Amino acid sequence: MTDCLRSTFGEADVTELPPNRRLITRRNNDLLEKVKEHPRADIKIGAKIFLNRFSEPALTEAVEKLFETLNVSYLDNLILAYHPTGASVVGNGNGGTPEPGEEEEEQEVKEGVIEWAVGSDNAVGNLKKLWSLLERYAGDGKIGQLGIADLDADSLKELYDASTVHPSIAQINLAACCVVPPQLQAYCNQNEIQLLTHSDPQELLPREVLDELDLASYGAGWTSRYQVHIKCRGVLAAKGFIVSLDRSN
Repeated sequence: MTDCLRSTFGEADVTELPPNRRLITRRNNDLLEKVKEHPRADIKIGAKIFLNRFSEPALTEAVEKLFETLNVSYLDNLILAYHPTGASVVGNGNGGTPEPGEEEEEQEVKEGVIEWAVGSDNAVGNLKKLWSLLERYAGDGKIGQLGIADLDADSLKELYDASTVHPSIAQINLAACCVVPPQLQAYCNQNEIQLLTHSDPQELLPREVLDELDLASYGAGWTSRYQVHIKCRGVLAAKGFIVSLDRSN
């Protein structure tokens, strides 16, 4: 993604948007040609939205930008990765650098355990509000399947029980929990939830990455990743990112 951002900034088309916003796109972008190359019924469009703070307007903007950018009215599936606390950091008095043997011990303790939204107040309650927003898109026939990333079994059950459009996809990061938690696997099997793995970090654009991109005065609002596959053939026709950056001062 950082390579994509560097490429876009290097060959950018800039459009001024009210109020005080800019749309930056890559020059000679052929995305729409790739999407329209095949009939809509012959392609599958999936997306994942990364959100590190509770904001219903931000989630709405992220969904609407997907429709606008891809020039479609329907997404086959959408996965929400909501991490209100960002990536976890192991504190040890050495600026985050593990002592010899400490990393292995941490790995052993957390094997088969998913820690989601640790230290965040009312994370599940806020997630339910965000999910309710996505349910409206699904109810309007604009999203086929809804999925959620990185929830532990108890949080997934609470979300599932409170929802009218249940999550049909659950993603877990094996780098974070090493093995699939048995309780989560059993719950997904019981409720016909497809359990998938991924390797995405909890925070796609942390401060150090933004600094490297000369975006020190900006913070990441939300990020979306989309993929367009040709059905039956399994061919990836298009892939890309949409990033929202907010000036922090």
